[in-house]
Amino acid sequence: MRTIQVHRNAEVLSVFGIRRYYENSPLNIPRCWNLSRKHVRIVLPSGWFLKLNKCRVSQRRLRNLLVKYAPFHVYFGVLDWLFPERVGKRYKANRAVPIGGEYIFDVDCHNVWSPHPHVKGRVCPGCITNSKGLTIHICEAIEQNYSNIQIVFSGRRGFHIHVLDFNLRDWTYYDERNPIKSHKIARFKYSRILAKQCYGFNRPHFVVACDPMRLVTVPSTLNAKGRLICVPVGDKKALEDLDVQDLLERANPFPYMGEFLSATDLVHAHPELYDLRSKVG
Repeated sequence: MRTIQVHRNAEVLSVFGIRRYYENSPLNIPRCWNLSRKHVRIVLPSGWFLKLNKCRVSQRRLRNLLVKYAPFHVYFGVLDWLFPERVGKRYKANRAVPIGGEYIFDVDCHNVWSPHPHVKGRVCPGCITNSKGLTIHICEAIEQNYSNIQIVFSGRRGFHIHVLDFNLRDWTYYDERNPIKSHKIARFKYSRILAKQCYGFNRPHFVVACDPMRLVTVPSTLNAKGRLICVPVGDKKALEDLDVQDLLERANPFPYMGEFLSATDLVHAHPELYDLRSKVG
């Protein structure tokens, strides 16, 4: 009998499990996202952001870099860029030349709270079930204007709705002198219309949805906070048919980490399953 002790450098130790995941996982990022046009950033174990766009990012190159750095989080941008390697500060972003971009709305269980038997920890099936219903509700409103919708489990409490056929010219004119502003205005106008048609648009999520420079978790990578895989689900029909327990099985990174996942890593991956004060065999 022994007691699991959480080391003060547990986050550093978890790097080995994260690297093992990226070594063994297929990292199947659906082809509807063109990585070569995306601005990609990772969060290093030190907490620093690192840009991966010194040259064009392919899925194979991205996987090699993730094995090398074992990042806590992997992001890409909302917009597609002609020169993604030039993306930097917002006021210089026009130099990178945005050539399009998706509309993304982040759905969490606390957008609209519904009472349920809450499970404390990083993952609560009831919270995800509530987020699923809210995501379907918002997708029904989006389908009045757009049809190419991809939904991704965030790896924690909800889902990301990616509207891939969003076009800024549907809502405003394109200003060649300030394309970033055009993208922002279009997203603001569309978000305002959606907010009138459905619930779930609290102020923080409304503001983020309007931001053309925002970052979102790359599908099939690990979520830093939830310690689960950001799982691509598919369209609204796929989400409707989705069983939450099956989703959590698919989002579990442990099978890819194998023997290299230490007891400390396992506790951080699934704290809801362990009581650190108890003894385990």
